[in-house]
Amino acid sequence: MTSSFTHATRRSMTPLRALRIFEACGGKCAKCSRKLKASDSWDVDHVTALCNGGTDEDSNLQVLCDWCHGDKTADDVAQAAKGKRMAAKAFVPKRFKQKRGWR
Repeated sequence: MTSSFTHATRRSMTPLRALRIFEACGGKCAKCSRKLKASDSWDVDHVTALCNGGTDEDSNLQVLCDWCHGDKTADDVAQAAKGKRMAAKAFVPKRFKQKRGWR
């Protein structure tokens, strides 16, 4: 059985690319708006996760502080799992409803 999910190819995150995204975001966490320094601990994150149909283009990337990145990743994983369950449910034939009692 082939999967209906296709994942975009993840490009490598070079330090120069990460700094470009950091500067494009104004050095702020996209979720909590906390001001970050380039030397702080932060992550480049996909606005729409790859597993949820997002792309690896710079326009789909944002800067998040570590705290917000953990929260968003948990949400993305839950959303991807729900999508997989829904897709699997669509392919499973419905069982007959058996009548109860004597007839």
